[in-house]
Amino acid sequence: MSVNMKGFEKLTRKLNRLHRYAARRAMRKATRAGTTVLLKAVRQATPVDEGVLKKAQTSKIHGRKMNITGIVGADVAKLEADERRPSNIDWLVEEGHVAPDGTFVPPAGYMKRASAEAMPRAEAAYRAKLAEEIEREAAKA
Repeated sequence: MSVNMKGFEKLTRKLNRLHRYAARRAMRKATRAGTTVLLKAVRQATPVDEGVLKKAQTSKIHGRKMNITGIVGADVAKLEADERRPSNIDWLVEEGHVAPDGTFVPPAGYMKRASAEAMPRAEAAYRAKLAEEIEREAAKA
């Protein structure tokens, strides 16, 4: 799911006036703030079987230059496979699947639902943190 936010003209102008390293720091911190809000919502909405999937939910920040991306999802390294369950159960729970006994397990849709509900809060956290970091970096310069 991607987010296109509107109404950032003033913040964008201020961001462009900063040095590129300071602007990137501000963008990374703001992205981390928004991603954290989404992560908490996804963890809360994750269906609990044994609690393994809920504990495996994590977030990462990727990016080069001014293209910064926040990713929320299950860390496969934390999900250990066994004879009963594969390691990539997050998308099986999200999208539904056919169980080994032939029955259909319906999709939970917890990630889509949680991200849709939390997106306004994540955008607000992103905007607030970006404004705060732009002011902080501008004061340093």
